[in-house]
Amino acid sequence: MLLIIAVALLGWTLYSVVCLVGNIRRIQKIGIPYHVIPCSPVNPLWILLEPLIFFILGLLPFEFGRINHYGRRTWQFTDKAQSHMRMGDAWAIATPNEIFVYICDADAITDIIARRADFVRPIELFTLLNVFGPNVATTEGADWQRHRKIVAAPFNESLNSFVWREALTQAQSMLATRATAGPSGGLGTDTRTLALNVLAATGFKRSTRFQSAQEAQSEDPRSYAQSLKTVMLNTFLIMLIPPSVLKFPIFPSWCRRAGEAVEDFKQHMLNMFNTEKALLDQGKPGTGTLMSSFVRESTVDPKSNKTVLTLDEILGNIYVINFAGHDTTAGSLTYVLFLLAAYPNIQEWIAEEIRTVFPNPDRDTWDYKEAFPRLKRCLAVVLETVRLYPPILALPKSVAPQSTSLRLPESNRTIVLPKGTVVLPSLLAAQTHPKYWPDEPTTWNPRRWIETPKSTDATTSTPEDHLAAEEIMEPRAGSYFPWSAGVQNCAGRKFAQVEIVAAMAAWFREYRVRPVMEDGEDFEKAQARILESTNDSYQLLVMQMRDPDSAKFVWERVE
Repeated sequence: MLLIIAVALLGWTLYSVVCLVGNIRRIQKIGIPYHVIPCSPVNPLWILLEPLIFFILGLLPFEFGRINHYGRRTWQFTDKAQSHMRMGDAWAIATPNEIFVYICDADAITDIIARRADFVRPIELFTLLNVFGPNVATTEGADWQRHRKIVAAPFNESLNSFVWREALTQAQSMLATRATAGPSGGLGTDTRTLALNVLAATGFKRSTRFQSAQEAQSEDPRSYAQSLKTVMLNTFLIMLIPPSVLKFPIFPSWCRRAGEAVEDFKQHMLNMFNTEKALLDQGKPGTGTLMSSFVRESTVDPKSNKTVLTLDEILGNIYVINFAGHDTTAGSLTYVLFLLAAYPNIQEWIAEEIRTVFPNPDRDTWDYKEAFPRLKRCLAVVLETVRLYPPILALPKSVAPQSTSLRLPESNRTIVLPKGTVVLPSLLAAQTHPKYWPDEPTTWNPRRWIETPKSTDATTSTPEDHLAAEEIMEPRAGSYFPWSAGVQNCAGRKFAQVEIVAAMAAWFREYRVRPVMEDGEDFEKAQARILESTNDSYQLLVMQMRDPDSAKFVWERVE
């Protein structure tokens, strides 16, 4: 048996070496700088074992410099634009399985995104998202167009108005809990709860009262809210191991509960589907939710040639919307609060705008259509936060169906990319490169997004006039795309922006948040500690802070 295992390992090693050498030669033909690592960073086994692998490597008496840097899934977060500044606007990584080519040329990135026939989404990298069925994230070509048309339809201004109202309600409830709690941690848990509640209410009309972590523990674990929460907290596990397998007795109780939560959540979705279908069968309009929209699109005259979603596809898309709308928004909310706590001057800057837009503290009078376009400083905070802390680090594309050329205008050259090459517009590199962001590109500064027309006279205009004249800066195309770009951009982009801006308005009109000082700290040391926490981030499926709950904050009312 040992001999068989040894021979198999030797055979696999030799095969990997041969493949790696072949990929190195392909990169050399492209004619760009490259690095070599022994395993693909998107290999599920490598992802699972990555912490153990680098722990073992750290114990050895010698260093693995390039592997230690580029072998980590989050290397782009720590690297930002450094590799591109060192190696140019195009360089590559060779692995036994793939060639990864990284691009940081704004015009070339725009070209890649526009040429959907030449640069396709490598759906094999997204198949883990097929937990409940095919969906908009795991399809391509005509099939993707069918999903996208139906999924994007309900993301409209009517839904955004509901998001605004629900986010105000949830943020106010969270503030009431925190303002009376005194110095406390758990901020990450609270933002996840807020994002989950907003999503459940706006997507499925399941309005949920904001609860502290202790209150939530007393709720029925099989309820809609708790099953959804359990699924979202264990998304990566559920994607790797079939839920039916997770329920086996060999797994610990929390794994079995995750498997059960998938079934519970699916049953809740089926119940909602049947309710909406019954309403539509009776000629009623439905509830106006995402589920209602999907059911309407799946119920058509049999004589019609209209393409529809199957039940599995509806469930698959609902799952992806929950995942994308929860993890990404919750993470961004957490970063926003940590960064605002570290920069009290920015809190005052947005508070000036919030008080001007809302002279009346009664939140029932805060109208979405009138107010949201005026909250430009609050939106600038969101835009700057996802510039430095984007939910995803790259937008992978695959060269297909044959080799293709790519023009790199900034270096005045053209490269030929072989079929199957994974091309990655370097999202975070483009968003932090000095050639596009010359003013301290790695420093969080929302003010960079606000422009005031030169015609505005600061000596004669009132503060209200000055705020009204401010405009959001439009970054160069191809240098900023945290929500993707082109026709495959995120359908829920404005949903997320409205939710976070509404929450900020509810929090900072009358309150400020500050970090609780630890022994011997002054504010500068506390600020450095909070910023260190934001940079201590990792990626499972999206970027998130490693430990957002341990830092303590206090909320204080201002007059």
